[in-house]
Amino acid sequence: MSPLLATQGLTVRFGGLEAIGRLDLAIARGAIHGLIGPNGAGKTTVLNTLTGFIRPSAGELTFDGQEIGGLSVNAIARAGLARTFQNIRLFGAMTVMESLLVGAHRRFGASPLGLIFGSAKARATERAMIARAHELLEFVGLGSDYAERVATTLSYGHQRRVEIARALMASPKLLLLDEPLAGMNALEKTEIADLVRAVRKEGITVLLIEHDMQIVRALCDHLTVLDYGKRLADGAPDAVLSDPAVQAAYLGRERV
Repeated sequence: MSPLLATQGLTVRFGGLEAIGRLDLAIARGAIHGLIGPNGAGKTTVLNTLTGFIRPSAGELTFDGQEIGGLSVNAIARAGLARTFQNIRLFGAMTVMESLLVGAHRRFGASPLGLIFGSAKARATERAMIARAHELLEFVGLGSDYAERVATTLSYGHQRRVEIARALMASPKLLLLDEPLAGMNALEKTEIADLVRAVRKEGITVLLIEHDMQIVRALCDHLTVLDYGKRLADGAPDAVLSDPAVQAAYLGRERV
């Protein structure tokens, strides 16, 4: 089976700096694929490029058989990619429900006039999206009681769950998570890891950036390691994490 997402020779340059160098990446359908590496290795730059925030300088980027390199953020989202961010990005004054409905914009099929005048189709679509938002609040472990609370007033861990639910509102084929466990205690990390597994059970492929190697080893089916913007290792988690070159990149050991 062909990969859901693949890059060949993906390169990103900022002036004279090569941030990503000729990266080959293949994400299998239905997998939890980890993208790891030391700080500054280029992991978030890869996610920004996959989702259209950064245009690639060279190389190919295909998603579900379609070339998406250079497409707009909106076009890539419509193709079926959704993401969270390393630093939580929620709209300051919006309720949790309003935040989730923002994530449903590409699925809102009513016309602009229908929305303005409240057509039957627009009202039915809105009811369906609100119902789906309530389902996702339960799915991420918050519950409908949180729907009318201002999202940014929630605890850090709960804001993370809102951000994941907002991404899931788009019904993505691939969910990209940028350090979703950062700043969490051990219990919260375990709960979010379980949530990621639940997302995969729903048929959604996951690309995960994470620094907790214990969680990465237990959660991911496949790992790609970046170092200075280049692929250092790729394969099964146990083999990758025992690779001397990977250990050297993380721990400063002399490479052999």
